This record gives sequence, structure tokens and C-alpha cells, in this order.
Amino acid sequence: MQSGKRIIELLNRKKREIASVVVGSALTTYFITSRVVTTAIVTGNSMAPTFNNNSKSTRVLVDLITPVTKIKPNDIILCHDPEEYGQYIVKRVTALAGEFVYVDGGEMGEYARKHVYEGKLSVPTGYCWVEGDNKPASHDSREYGPVPL
Repeated sequence: MQSGKRIIELLNRKKREIASVVVGSALTTYFITSRVVTTAIVTGNSMAPTFNNNSKSTRVLVDLITPVTKIKPNDIILCHDPEEYGQYIVKRVTALAGEFVYVDGGEMGEYARKHVYEGKLSVPTGYCWVEGDNKPASHDSREYGPVPL
């Protein structure tokens, strides 16, 4: 009888150890994917050839730690879609606050047409100008303006 109790105690201890490893792993995974790095799926061809050149979608790692103050021109960012609540866009930063964006008549979207002055636009404080790498297929700041950082 004594050995039966001992076996049950050992099994219960192993169950607790396994449960603690599972819970610890789940909490660690949650912390990492919500605070450090996560993944996103990029669809569409506005960022081709960088993403989705030969496929419908690309999975990318998203850095959640780097502060927005470290963003610089030519970085690729994931940000809130300014036209579709709850959606995100992936675009390349082409200008930051205080910089000018030069646009020509063939590349002007709705926003650019309304705000261009002598072929250029100014990016306001707290915003950045984003564009897709595949300009003819990209719906970007030329259409909706600068996006908040």
C-alpha cells in the first residue's frame, strides 16, 4: 500500500511540473508575441518585389520593441490602415516629419493632388510618409496622406 501512495505522489508531482512548464511556456509566448516580436502576413502586391513577388502572401517578423523615434526613411513598417479601422498596412517610410516629399503628376493620389505645392508636400510633426515599393499597385500616403507614428 505504501508503494501505491508513493507512486500516486510521484505522478501528482509530475503533473504539477508539467502543468507549470506548460503555463510558463504559454505566458512566455504571450509576453514575447505581444511585447517583443510577432508575425504578420503581408498580402497584395503593393510591396513587390520586396514581398509577394512570386506568391500571394509573405509572413514577416514584426519588431515591437524599437521605439517609433528610431524609424528612419527606407524602413519598412507595419501601421494602422488610416482608411480601414482594425486593419494594418505594410509600407516603406519615404519621409519623416519636417521633410519634403516630391511628387510628379503621374504619381499623385487624391491627397497629393489636394496638398501639393510646387511639386512637393511637407510631412507634419508626428507623422511619416509611406509608399509601397510597387507604386502603380500601391494605395499609400499619396492617396490618404501621412500616417501617425
